[in-house]
Amino acid sequence: MKSPWIRPLCALAVAGVAANASYVHQRQFALQGGSEAASASLWPLSVDGLLLLATVGLLKPSGVRTRRARGAVWSAFLLGIAVSRANTAAAPALPWQPVLAAATGPRRRFRASQGP
Repeated sequence: MKSPWIRPLCALAVAGVAANASYVHQRQFALQGGSEAASASLWPLSVDGLLLLATVGLLKPSGVRTRRARGAVWSAFLLGIAVSRANTAAAPALPWQPVLAAATGPRRRFRASQGP
């Protein structure tokens, strides 16, 4: 019998890791841009909060919403994506070799454990 809580808990765990990585990265971006510590700590919350609220607004079943309201929700969503992408674009480039090496190690161990 499958537990109805497995998928939501796994999704929550993945979302938590992604939220932490996003927060740390955006805070560092704000600090490098010259923001004060307090402002840099609030910056990620505003960007991710904007995206979260816009996503909820887009996924919400359509009720009595005007064209202007839909446009505002889409504008907020696209603005949040643009700011998030700018943050990612400003990140230092990572060399691909360590990432490839990190990915191949577990795969080799898995194959070895499967036998011939």
